[in-house]
Amino acid sequence: MDFHTKKMKREQKRQYIELEKRLEQQHRPLRENQLELTASDFKGGELKPSAFARLKEECWYIPYEEQVEIKLPATNIERFKECLDFLASRELSKLKKDRKEAFIHALVFFFVGIAILGVLSLCLLFWEAFAETTFLPELLTIISWAFVWASVTILFIDWKKRRDQRFTLLQLLSATII
Repeated sequence: MDFHTKKMKREQKRQYIELEKRLEQQHRPLRENQLELTASDFKGGELKPSAFARLKEECWYIPYEEQVEIKLPATNIERFKECLDFLASRELSKLKKDRKEAFIHALVFFFVGIAILGVLSLCLLFWEAFAETTFLPELLTIISWAFVWASVTILFIDWKKRRDQRFTLLQLLSATII
């Protein structure tokens, strides 16, 4: 790599940093906890599902301890809260159902994995021919741990994602409407 290429990269980096600073100054008046809707986000006086999805995505980046503000055109204020409540309640209901199903799946996966390990242990103890083979016991051990790991993933990784989605929706529902 020659000196000119490195210098070009530094120059490009400097330009990017200047661009970032300029954008920060241009959009500084926009508050981080304020979400904005326009007339195009409504159809027949009701909030479009696509606008609701955008609100959820934007609300995701606002910390839970901050109060969310939603700025919208004055012509749409009367039906907005009703539409927001309706769309959010449907999604909250689905999230609750998904959480219950995930918990049941996690329990089933966990007990299937433990059952496979138990059967494998019994076979190794009481059946000498089975204990002498190496492939089948190793394969069953891997399969059982795959089931156990699936349950752990559901309970500790996917569960948090659903919980965060729920709290983001509740934060959006408690927003101040401007």
